[in-house]
Amino acid sequence: MDEIDFFGSSRPRSAEERSRKIEAFQPDPQKRENFRGYGYNYFDDESYGVGYGGYHYDGRYAGSVEAMIAHYGLKPGARVLEMGCAKGFVLCEFLKHDMAVAGIDLSDYAVANAVAEVRPFITQGSCERLAWEDGAFHLVYSKETLPHLTEAQLPAAIAEAQRVCRTNNIFFEIQVGNDDKARHLITAWDETHQTVRSADWWRQFLLDQNFRGQAHFKALF
Repeated sequence: MDEIDFFGSSRPRSAEERSRKIEAFQPDPQKRENFRGYGYNYFDDESYGVGYGGYHYDGRYAGSVEAMIAHYGLKPGARVLEMGCAKGFVLCEFLKHDMAVAGIDLSDYAVANAVAEVRPFITQGSCERLAWEDGAFHLVYSKETLPHLTEAQLPAAIAEAQRVCRTNNIFFEIQVGNDDKARHLITAWDETHQTVRSADWWRQFLLDQNFRGQAHFKALF
């Protein structure tokens, strides 16, 4: 399995800033329920204290998408699927390059509030059950979605990604915690994470699933 970092050019918050926010965080019970359900408080509430704290399109993924297009040799009209696409910010960059985009996300809120240009191409649903036919896409990717699934859900999601991709062009960006402290901080930062493991654990897990694509393991802390 090749490991490639396409998203290193994005502007993540520093680990120090995240840690400070975690220490000061006092969850509001009502907001917390909405956060757990991937609603407004998860994506767009700047006052919540942890997590996205406002998730707005700013074009930060333009370079990442250009790198993916070059690496996978994609041409205009290529079919691209994002699993766990949130509000479609990455898909929007593929659309600018005349790709035939599609996305799926579990959050009703994210789908309803997606970037207008890509909203018609996004479906609400689970990565475990994709509606598209076998071999429908030239590229299937997922950015920081797999850790939000339980370990029991992961095999189905990985198998679906491989089913709907006609090539080995399958890319997973996976958040990892390489020690107990990092794993604790990840779940404190975003409690919707279900499978927080080390990079070595994920490498073995993907190998066990006969994963034929590429991956990058991103340490938040």
